[in-house]
Amino acid sequence: MNQSESPITLEILNREEIIERIPTTVYLSLVMFMGIFGNTLVILIYFGSLWKLEGAHWTFIRTISIVDFLICTVVIPFEFYQQTHQLIFYNESACKILRMISVHLSVMASLLLVMMSANRLYRVVWPLKVPFSSRQALFSVIIVGLAITAVSWPEGKLSGINLKKLRNNITGYDCDLADSYKHTIYIVVYSIVLLVGFLACVTSLIMIYAFIGQKLRRRGHFKSTNSSQPPTDVSVESSLGSVEVENESYVSSNRNVEQKLKSKHFGTKSTHKQRKTTKSNRESIKVTKIAFVISIAFILSYLPYLAVKLTAALSNGQHTANSFVTSIFSILSRFFLINNIINPFVYVCLDQTFRRQCKRLLLCTHIRKLH
Repeated sequence: MNQSESPITLEILNREEIIERIPTTVYLSLVMFMGIFGNTLVILIYFGSLWKLEGAHWTFIRTISIVDFLICTVVIPFEFYQQTHQLIFYNESACKILRMISVHLSVMASLLLVMMSANRLYRVVWPLKVPFSSRQALFSVIIVGLAITAVSWPEGKLSGINLKKLRNNITGYDCDLADSYKHTIYIVVYSIVLLVGFLACVTSLIMIYAFIGQKLRRRGHFKSTNSSQPPTDVSVESSLGSVEVENESYVSSNRNVEQKLKSKHFGTKSTHKQRKTTKSNRESIKVTKIAFVISIAFILSYLPYLAVKLTAALSNGQHTANSFVTSIFSILSRFFLINNIINPFVYVCLDQTFRRQCKRLLLCTHIRKLH
């Protein structure tokens, strides 16, 4: 070895890894920044000015915003730390705990979408039944959160410091599956359980919204076929009033005027009820549309992750030979994080009330900074 050359150390090899992973760290930085800003905005609005919105749907929306915020402030920074400490991750306890938290929050986010979509299905199929309350939704969220511990606990048990044999007889330390569990049946079984659980969530979402779409199409067809019929709700009570006036010829003119005013009042009240029902239907369709778009974003964001996992399984890791391909696959395998930052954009695009509250909040913040 030339005297001018410095000896290769583990820190030097780790710096080389950092350089190769710059695209991934840039991607994680952007996702983390956008996710923290967007989900903070959602939390401030739905726990602030829109706190008056009650019901199971809004409880699920608020819980999803909290879970997404935790993923952006805990899981993504952990991923970022891993990328910059790929060969010098020494703390095994932190590795176990953070990987367990990552799985817990990811599974929680998936199940919350299924619960929210199931609630929309209930509201569409049985609109006249008593809806689930905020308290019932919160109780179900707590139960599911505790149950997910049984799924995330094995992640902490199986994780640990993975020793990597590098050049010049140097050993690297990476937070991954523990060496003691490598090539064991436990890892295979646990991976299958997670995969089956994810596919079950995706299948449930597809079936739920296919059924909702079918119901809404039938309801729209029923309304269109009956739209030519005269509205009976508005005229029933007023017609009864007029018949009564015609039959009772001995009633004075003052009584006749009173009856007409009463009939007019009933008609106005019924019209107001129709308008209120129409507004409620529009709100229900809007909420269903938002839940549908969020679920579609969830499915699409996980497709690259599944593709990478499938490619890795079929090629036995041979696709990682090229550094550029490694960077691309590294980003695609974390593309599912888009699911945790996209909800604020969905609300801004599809919810006029949320968009209005965003403008008001940002404007107030800007004015306070000026003063």
